[in-house]
Amino acid sequence: MRNDRIIRTITIVCLVLMTVAILNVWESPATGFEPSIYAATPPALWAILIFSLIFGICIVVHGIYASELEDHKSWILGLTLILLVYTTMLALWIIKGYALWGTGDPMSHLGTTQDLIANYHSETDNFYPITHIFLAQLSQICGISVLIPYKCLPLIFGVLCIPFMYMFAKSVLPEKGQVILATVASTTFVLGWYLNLMPNALSNLMMPLAIFLLIKSFSPGTVQWRILFVVIIFLYPPFHPNPAFALLLISVTLWLPSKIKAISSGKTTEHTASVFKINFPASLLLLIWTITWISSFYLWDMLIRNTHKLLIGNAGMHVERMAEMMQYAQGYGYSVTEYFFKVYGGVLVFILLAVAALPVIWKRMSTETNYRSLAALYGPLAAFSLGLVALYFSNIGSSPSRFLIYITIICIMFTGFMLYEIMQRIRRSYSTKHVYKLAALLVAVTLSAVSINGIATLYPSHYTLSISGQSTRTEIAGMDWFLHRKDIGKELTNFSIAPARFADLLLTPDERRTRSDIHQFLAANLQLPFHFGYDKNPTLGSFYCHDTYLVLNEKDSRIYQDMYPEMAKIRFLPEDFENLNRDTSLDRLYANGGFDSYYIHGLAESA
Repeated sequence: MRNDRIIRTITIVCLVLMTVAILNVWESPATGFEPSIYAATPPALWAILIFSLIFGICIVVHGIYASELEDHKSWILGLTLILLVYTTMLALWIIKGYALWGTGDPMSHLGTTQDLIANYHSETDNFYPITHIFLAQLSQICGISVLIPYKCLPLIFGVLCIPFMYMFAKSVLPEKGQVILATVASTTFVLGWYLNLMPNALSNLMMPLAIFLLIKSFSPGTVQWRILFVVIIFLYPPFHPNPAFALLLISVTLWLPSKIKAISSGKTTEHTASVFKINFPASLLLLIWTITWISSFYLWDMLIRNTHKLLIGNAGMHVERMAEMMQYAQGYGYSVTEYFFKVYGGVLVFILLAVAALPVIWKRMSTETNYRSLAALYGPLAAFSLGLVALYFSNIGSSPSRFLIYITIICIMFTGFMLYEIMQRIRRSYSTKHVYKLAALLVAVTLSAVSINGIATLYPSHYTLSISGQSTRTEIAGMDWFLHRKDIGKELTNFSIAPARFADLLLTPDERRTRSDIHQFLAANLQLPFHFGYDKNPTLGSFYCHDTYLVLNEKDSRIYQDMYPEMAKIRFLPEDFENLNRDTSLDRLYANGGFDSYYIHGLAESA
């Protein structure tokens, strides 16, 4: 009882301090571009978040360690703290008042939603309309700007992913402690698809619910679960094709482990009585509906072309391109190994725990039937792992890393099992209480370390050598001015701004159809030279044959100053941007403190 009072007191203190720190950040929103959200956020918030996270994990692990999950409910307070830290991290860019997050696909999806609301129908080339329809519905029903659901939808799906993971864990893990540890493991930000509003990201965060319904649909006498799984089948292909194919792969491989176990043990009747069998009607429906949907769009043509490239091998493999990028990075002094463990360290820990759990679960399948659902997940895990490796040695267009999230979701289940198993095995093997406490401490340290690293890698920063996805209001206002006043006959060069994405956001579909001057990717002759060419010529116009527009934002001047300082001397220095103001070949057309537009007088035009 004394321990419960201490836990409740510390939890209340954490909640109060967290609330005060969050309100302090909310009342001091960002006024411009922030290269790192970590450096721009007061240290007090980080201190209370990290302390609350570690304290919450320790409470949960202690409840499992002391077998007090039923008698004492203090572990619920710990889980509450963990979830609050998790939610705060996902919402941090909203709390800081960023105008938009995501400089690529999210802008296009916001623009597509605006077009849907304005025109009352989706464009014929939109092969994943579910996200846009959902955004439009929230905006119209609630009578609010579409920007509000745009900001909140990734947060909502990210938060819902945790109860979805809990439901998934409860359907395959027989012990309550295992389920709770798997739920805690799912809050460690290892999935990597949280912040951007993209159909692929949202559908991935919903995948645990789809797997849960798939597993429940195998239970006898559960018509309601089968109906819900059919709803998922019709939902996923228009949501995004990647998770649709992933769900199909899961549905046709769940039966493999039990079947292999039955054959290897020679007790076919015993194991096939409760084995997962291929649900042919559901799998066939998912396959037909997915192909039917995709084949109605240009995506089908891309799929055929990629398959053709894969078969004839007329393009470089992913592993070759990755090796070139690694060599390139190492040439500038960056450690690829360090980067790998920072970004994928948590995933690697969970994969290793899943591998370690295999012999334990494989042995228990013969005596404990309640572990066969968990063991069935090794079928999809093996299929995704082999597929991931195969894709890296292929030349198919889609990035193989897109499928890593499905491996991680499955490995989280084995992580909950294995962490619980470590504590229970040490309890049975050692009578010394201190040894058992060390096992609980090991579990708490593992989850805390993975969680803290997940927090550090959630947002782009110099730690992960990645560029912030923040879009400022000045940048949006500047691009709005520029796109509506630019001479369509003149070409455009830029640094990090994606003009086509801003066109999707700021122009109507009819306006975009007439704007062939807005390119997604720059031609080689339009790319900006390093140092703007001032190390070789007195003017930037010397590098262009014809008059050209140039657009820059605040991020451009900060990339090599804050995120890649090791490369600044080679590429761009702060004084290079200052030299733009003295360049006689440039006319500044527009400036608002966070965005600049220039007109470059090329050599041919000047002559």
